[in-house]
Amino acid sequence: MEATIEHPKDGNPQPGWGRESMVDSLAILCIEDNRADFLLIEREIKRSDLPCRCHWVDNRDAMLAALEHERWDLVLSDYAVPGISFPENLAYLKRRYPSLPVILVSGTIGEVKGSVMVRLGADAFVSKDYLVDLLPAVRRQLGLAGKEA
Repeated sequence: MEATIEHPKDGNPQPGWGRESMVDSLAILCIEDNRADFLLIEREIKRSDLPCRCHWVDNRDAMLAALEHERWDLVLSDYAVPGISFPENLAYLKRRYPSLPVILVSGTIGEVKGSVMVRLGADAFVSKDYLVDLLPAVRRQLGLAGKEA
């Protein structure tokens, strides 16, 4: 199952969004098996007033299709998604899309394992218990740190 939550001013998706247009709208791919967690993550990002489009996928096939058909500014990924090994998926994303930031957002692993995933290539780790840390991590990865949205 997958869902798309649109947030540009006109509500219509615009294919080809990428870094050159990220000030106007960010395209965020969220790999998360739990819809309630996705909605919490999406709500935290919306609190920032960053114009964005969050696209939710909950399986590998939907993720691959989304990556093939859109250009993304950022990936937010849970660690524990059935059918997806985060370390293997991270290696795939970094090999195929080396400039695409990947932030691990998980409630099942702790800081130690999160830091191991960062050493393996994740751009940041945010615990679902501390989603208040998500926006600063997003801003850092997109080069928006210190800028008001």
